[in-house]
Amino acid sequence: MIRALNTVHYAGETTFYGTASLRPCEEALFCRYGHGSRILDVGCGAGRVTRGVTTLGGNITGVDVNGAALDAARASTPLATYVEASMADLPFPDGNFDQVWCLRFSFNALPTVAERQVALREFWRVCAPGGKVVIEAFNWYFPGRFGLLRWANRLDAAARHLKWLGQGRRGSLPLPPRDIIYLANKATGAAPGYARLTTVEELRHLAGDAGLARHMQVTDEAGLIAGSLSPVRNRHRGYSTWLLLSKPAEDMP
Repeated sequence: MIRALNTVHYAGETTFYGTASLRPCEEALFCRYGHGSRILDVGCGAGRVTRGVTTLGGNITGVDVNGAALDAARASTPLATYVEASMADLPFPDGNFDQVWCLRFSFNALPTVAERQVALREFWRVCAPGGKVVIEAFNWYFPGRFGLLRWANRLDAAARHLKWLGQGRRGSLPLPPRDIIYLANKATGAAPGYARLTTVEELRHLAGDAGLARHMQVTDEAGLIAGSLSPVRNRHRGYSTWLLLSKPAEDMP
């Protein structure tokens, strides 16, 4: 159900993402890490990041599971390279990219722990020795204006659970508390989307369980772009959290 929902959601937002430009943090990310690198844009959708980096002269390949979004990406940037595939089964050789980026909501669209761990291992596998995996994840503890977003997410989770109890615990189980169904706001008429809002602690556990703890740093946007990689507390309240995996120059198992 979640996969079907997100397929329709992201296909419906191509009118926005097919023309939208890079965010300042993404331009800075390219300037710091991307020049001269082979970059993989995982969950590229309609090609916003792939198109923007291509325009800057970067060497980047976009990969996404959504065929309709990729059709829009190819139409807007025919010279860029796009591949249709799941981020949990990347069709590339080991060590094929110097940089593996998974930005915006892409990683949050994976609904289970198992899928998120498999994706992390795939990112690591296709990353070359000496390269980096960069994941931007939206943060459960982000309060929004006046704390309203945090309260809205918590109340929605409680309402779903109470509805399930009121139905005599019949039917599908309610979504876990940090999973949300959000309304599309980038294109008129697009279907709602699903996201798993992660925490700092969860990202650390995911990397640890994938065997990548010693290569991991969890920081915020400012720390990533500045290169300081300043650690963030478990209840970090920023809009996003950034997981950086640095692969040794001489790769270790």
